[in-house]
Amino acid sequence: MDINVLDGTNQSVYKCEPSHTLLSLKEQIEYNEGIETENQILYYNGYWINDDIEILGNFLKNGDELTLSSPTAARNPTKFVNNAQSNIWIVNGTKHKFTMHLVPKKKKMTIKLNTDTFGLVYHTDGTESGKRSYQALRFDVKGFDNVDLETIDGDIEVKLNGDSIEPTDSTVYDERRSKTKLEEAKESSKIAANIGKFLRGIAAIIYPGVTLAIAPVPGEGPSVEGAQAEVHEVGAPEEEAPGEEA
Repeated sequence: MDINVLDGTNQSVYKCEPSHTLLSLKEQIEYNEGIETENQILYYNGYWINDDIEILGNFLKNGDELTLSSPTAARNPTKFVNNAQSNIWIVNGTKHKFTMHLVPKKKKMTIKLNTDTFGLVYHTDGTESGKRSYQALRFDVKGFDNVDLETIDGDIEVKLNGDSIEPTDSTVYDERRSKTKLEEAKESSKIAANIGKFLRGIAAIIYPGVTLAIAPVPGEGPSVEGAQAEVHEVGAPEEEAPGEEA
């Protein structure tokens, strides 16, 4: 069954079996969003669901919605020291809302991490802003305020207190899933503008000599007089993008 999880303005759909537990759903959310299971608070119809061994099928059905909340305790800024032989891109945030930070080689940079994890980019797909995706290794730095990045045998290693740590997993951050409301509004305007042009084109083919008046879309051009979608007889027509090091 599909379970919709609403996190602020973002919604994700998770595939679950009725026999799965609440904990198994939380583990999927942790993998997707990087929010530890113990930090997830899930609500169903306003009620807090807090028993991790509860069977999903006992209280949920296909298409039901849960609301996700998580503690917002402030983290201390994290100091990244890049002793590697190349510039390094860091992903800060979740898959639905993230920012990219460049840590130049042989430099230090302080980053305010939104969660206890960060992504270390090892491959970038695409070049167009807003449509790129980043393959990254995720590292858990909970309880640490200093992170050292070094090149060892050609690979970038993450060190905490001088000890190398292994990534918790690998994942993909897609800019198309991380849009601001302004960007979404702009895309909607473009779509509406294209629909308007399409309808006028169809009208010109079906009704030669007839102008189709459609309410203007912001940025699409001047309006045509007349009621919206009403037909009138008028006679003859007169950003350096994050990427791999060379």
